[in-house]
Amino acid sequence: TLPPITPYFVMKVGHVPLVPYRRPGDPAVATRVAALIAAGHAKRTPIRAVLLDRLGPVVWHETPGAAMAVLEELEETAKLWLMTAPKPAPLTEDQIAELRMQFGAAW
Repeated sequence: TLPPITPYFVMKVGHVPLVPYRRPGDPAVATRVAALIAAGHAKRTPIRAVLLDRLGPVVWHETPGAAMAVLEELEETAKLWLMTAPKPAPLTEDQIAELRMQFGAAW
């Protein structure tokens, strides 16, 4: 849902898939999120957040503090993306590869 415009977004948040709208509490949402997590795991790109269409973000991590860091970075990146004109170019594949090598980013 957001391009990789900052190194911290790549390292802390990663890809954030958009989950199509379903009413709050619909079990189909959990099924879809579980499938996205499994697909990310298979590609070695863990999913730490999703954006529920018309409802907002859902994040998770190993600890509540780590999950809060993911949410904060997601919100700050979204704010930067919305407030910046012209839109910044996403990080290049070479720049993302360097983050993978130096910091173990799983983008």
